[in-house]
Amino acid sequence: MAWVYVCAARPSAAGDPLTAHHSGDPLLRSYAYLFSRYRWAYVFGLIALVITNALSMAIPRVFGAAVDAFTTGADSRAVMMFAGMIMAIAVVQSLTRVVSRIVVLGASRRVEYDLKGLLHDKLVRLAPSFYEAFSTGDLMSRMTNDVMLVRALGGPGILYFANAVLVYLLGIGFMVSLNWQLTIVVLAPLPIMAWLVRGTVHKVRAYALSSREALSALNTVVQENLAGAEVVRSFALEEAQTRRFDERSTEYLDWALKESRSRAQMIPMIGMAGGLSYAAVLALGGPMAAAGTVTVGDLVAFVGYVSMLIFPTVALGWILSLMQRGRAALERLDRILRAPITVASRDGASPFQALERSIDIADYTFRYHDTLEPYRHLQDGEDAHERPAALSGVNLKVAAGDFVALVGRVGSGKSTLLKSLLRLVEVPDGAIKIDDVDINDYDVADLRRAVAYVPQDDFLFSDTVAANIRFGAPDANDGAVAGAAELAGIDVSSEGLSQGLETQVGERGANLSGGQRQRVALARALLREAPILILDNALSNVDTDTERRILAGLASHRTRRTVIAASNRITAVQEADRIFVFDAGEIVDAGNGDDLASRPGLYATMREQQQLSARLEEFG
Repeated sequence: MAWVYVCAARPSAAGDPLTAHHSGDPLLRSYAYLFSRYRWAYVFGLIALVITNALSMAIPRVFGAAVDAFTTGADSRAVMMFAGMIMAIAVVQSLTRVVSRIVVLGASRRVEYDLKGLLHDKLVRLAPSFYEAFSTGDLMSRMTNDVMLVRALGGPGILYFANAVLVYLLGIGFMVSLNWQLTIVVLAPLPIMAWLVRGTVHKVRAYALSSREALSALNTVVQENLAGAEVVRSFALEEAQTRRFDERSTEYLDWALKESRSRAQMIPMIGMAGGLSYAAVLALGGPMAAAGTVTVGDLVAFVGYVSMLIFPTVALGWILSLMQRGRAALERLDRILRAPITVASRDGASPFQALERSIDIADYTFRYHDTLEPYRHLQDGEDAHERPAALSGVNLKVAAGDFVALVGRVGSGKSTLLKSLLRLVEVPDGAIKIDDVDINDYDVADLRRAVAYVPQDDFLFSDTVAANIRFGAPDANDGAVAGAAELAGIDVSSEGLSQGLETQVGERGANLSGGQRQRVALARALLREAPILILDNALSNVDTDTERRILAGLASHRTRRTVIAASNRITAVQEADRIFVFDAGEIVDAGNGDDLASRPGLYATMREQQQLSARLEEFG
């Protein structure tokens, strides 16, 4: 059976093969591509299912013939022959049913694998602005629960739906061959059943969608409370967060119960139709058998076929519910897969060579509200309030090999500008040039490989210190890793690292101090040997002297790289070649440290305040 599972490589979101199916097509047709990749597995499984049901339908016929033979005086040998036939049919039928389940359910698992791959590939390519529109808990819920429902749609959903169709087609065919009048009577309750179920199906889909959204909100609360457990405990808000969890959990429970009640209504409706069919067969077939119009064996076989139709009829409610839930899940996944990749390489993009490493920013204005526009229609509870400009008319030049500093109050736009240099946000054409080339004309991957970036929110993986440093340069040798650690100010002998650079850091670097985490993140960037180094308040958790010493060490390598550092501490960057002072998204002053300190302005005010604060700490 292994040949059934041979398949092509997992589809990639880079080319997004689904895009061609999206335009104007119904949702399920848009994603038929995922299932059609395994069409031969589904075809083989359905063929096995046809054989299974054909053999199942043969059993009542054989049993009816045995009854007729017995009533006409057949000997025990003939009866045993019929029993042997039924046993042989049952064995083969069981084997083919197992094959059909293995093949179809196996294909659905591969659909799940492909879908998760598509989602992951898409998520790692989306701009940071997308993650402002969707929470981590919501995305994790879609990646797990919703994908599971789609897999159920492509596995048990298809299997049991096909089984129900085959049972009806074959069963009706066999019943017509026995007696067409009885067949019409059996099928009479079906239109009533369809009318009763119709309204319930739409409710199931609506409730399923709402319950999935409520589950996403619940997962978000759990994820935030686990990630921020220390903050919750430090503010003694365990009870408040428990109430918040209970509110979200109750909301999910309410929608889930509504969904369950709607699904539960289908089964008795359909079961009632099956009961009516039984009653009709006995009411009409009994007199016909007594009158000799049909044989007793044929009536027994007919009752057998009606009983075989009962299960798929009752299961039809579950199947319809599963299809609606799967479609609702696809709607939620569709919001991710349809999300535009707003930062991507253009056709014919230039490779990044960084011959000069100079940077020129001209009249650059940026508003986060604008970056959210492509994702607003994908949100469930969107915030339509327009945000003020994070940057407004910024003009800035950095010469190759310079050490440039950005200072200013919190929220003044420094981080936004630094993210723009890596195209982590959408940058207008012509606003930023590196080596006189618009950064939008560079290949994005090349650009980011040439710019080493240390964000203010350092992130470490659950691995060793060395593995975290080596993350951006996996082929670096131990000597290079140790050199980067030393340049970042990591002194293994005095850092309390029990196993040196092989010490495990724990989840998100939980076993390290804030300053250690920042220096590991800095070492990770330094190991890249990138021609441009960007530090976004990357040493805020180390003392001022250490920060100044590290920055001075980086500046001494100016023949190898251009350094741009944002810092909230004036004294740490006062030796920079040029300092740009930001306030409310604008550059309000620029110059070297001595010039800025000698004239009134925001720089001099911040410098004086920080010096006064440092003196107070000394005497405190």
